[in-house]
Amino acid sequence: MDNTVKQKPLTLKNKIGYGIGEFGECTGYNLFYFFFLFYLTDIVGIPASIGGLISSIAVFWDAVTDLAIGYISDNFTSKYGRRRPLMIGVAIPYAIVTYLMFCSFDMSMDAKIAYSIILSIVFWTCYTVYTIPYFALGAEVTQVFEKRTSLRLYAAVFLHAATMIASSTPPMIVQKSIDMGMSVEKGWSNVGLLIGLVILVGIVVCWFCTKGRELPAEKTVVKKEDKVNIFRTIGQIFKLKPTVPLAVATFCGAFVCTMASNGMVYIMTNKLGFNAGMQSLLLLIIPALAIVFLPLISAFTKRFDKRTVFMFCLGFGGISLAIYSFIGITGVTSLVIWGVCYQIANSSLWALYYAMMYDISEVDEFKYGKRREGIITASMAFFQKIGGSAALWVTGMVLNSGGYDGTLDVQPDSAVTAIDSICTIIPGIVYIVGCIALIFYPITGKRYKALLIALEAKKTGKEYSTEGFEKML
Repeated sequence: MDNTVKQKPLTLKNKIGYGIGEFGECTGYNLFYFFFLFYLTDIVGIPASIGGLISSIAVFWDAVTDLAIGYISDNFTSKYGRRRPLMIGVAIPYAIVTYLMFCSFDMSMDAKIAYSIILSIVFWTCYTVYTIPYFALGAEVTQVFEKRTSLRLYAAVFLHAATMIASSTPPMIVQKSIDMGMSVEKGWSNVGLLIGLVILVGIVVCWFCTKGRELPAEKTVVKKEDKVNIFRTIGQIFKLKPTVPLAVATFCGAFVCTMASNGMVYIMTNKLGFNAGMQSLLLLIIPALAIVFLPLISAFTKRFDKRTVFMFCLGFGGISLAIYSFIGITGVTSLVIWGVCYQIANSSLWALYYAMMYDISEVDEFKYGKRREGIITASMAFFQKIGGSAALWVTGMVLNSGGYDGTLDVQPDSAVTAIDSICTIIPGIVYIVGCIALIFYPITGKRYKALLIALEAKKTGKEYSTEGFEKML
């Protein structure tokens, strides 16, 4: 099937509109990863080990459904495209469940646990139905190697802006609610309400601004004989040489992002004793650092391959965080410097891994003759979510082993040591593992261009050679 399409030029409206879609993805994602475990332990009163398990179960469920939604998205047929109908269809349920997830009721502990499990699972199901088609749409919005990097850099700006909103506004919203005479529990339900509205607006804007950028229906329809078993499809994707190294690096990056996000909240609250205003300020500054690094990442990817830049950033972040286990985070200055080291690696993850993931689509098409951006996106998202799930479980277990008790005003020294470890040595080691994995990722700009020439020749029935990109196969 010839999927080559001469698309209209990628406009600023398309880039910004697609990027705004990150408010639908990233605000909910970061609200959960920054605050949900803290909300369970310190507001609802659930023990840290159980809270970590609840969060881990929900994210693991999300990882499993990623693959199913990716397969559905690839095989979905509609005159409006494969991706956008799913995105807009889940917008309202996704916003509502975000609100409900942060509503607490006067229930028994068992009922609170059950409620948290059910609502968090529904939340991640809605999240997946939106985000897998959204990410896969990026490979259809443009099929040009360099334009994909540009598109994802625009999206990365909004991604980090959404992160800043999700990380910095909750403490302020809660404090403002308390100042207005509301309870702390009502303050957190206000957080869920406002973030839910941001999610809804982001999805709707993205839906309008990407209209007409999908591949035409005749270029995406999957023939009946091509609809093979989902497990066979997944197996084919993971036989592609670039898949496993990128999946491992993605797992590691998501693990650290999740653990560090939780760690920042716990370290500011329980070690440094910062008030809501200072927490909000630092949770605005540290995510903002990622935006500062994006132009540098963009410049370096034009001179070096995406893989090289990604490897360097993960390696630098890993070594820096490991060193911090000896230095320690002792105040505002050291926390901000820690944030610089962390965000160099973290910003490279969210700017580059999606673009690298899209490039696998052409390797898949060359080898198997099919365009399966949805299942490729879902496969990477699976490892991203497994990384996040593992980090939540490990974080809960580390805090519990240190004797952390969310009902105490002052934590024991062992709990403070545990909090330090989830911000320094553990994420440092994991980043280094991700850096090593990328050594085996074979796609470079030169090889990719050679692949496109051969792919075009193959689809038009002309002679072709794998010379110049054989290492990708």
